Amino acid sequence: MLKGSEDISAWLLGRGSGYRGSRLVAVDANGSPAFGQYRPSSTGDGHEPWALQVIDLADGRVARINAFLDTQRLFPLFELPARLEA
Repeated sequence: MLKGSEDISAWLLGRGSGYRGSRLVAVDANGSPAFGQYRPSSTGDGHEPWALQVIDLADGRVARINAFLDTQRLFPLFELPARLEA
């Protein structure tokens, strides 16, 4: 679990850097800000679903990011596209 700006920054600059070029589509998840995250396709053609990122806020700041990877089930529930074209 990533918690706090140090954990999040370290992940984004380390292992998470492989998702550079991702695109986000904003949605609402039970009153919390959330994003459908699409990573670049391995074929180089468009973007494929990767995760539903739900943001927990505390005192007006990001306190936690929860990543749900079951995109086949979750993306339709949030009316997110099956993929993003280039």
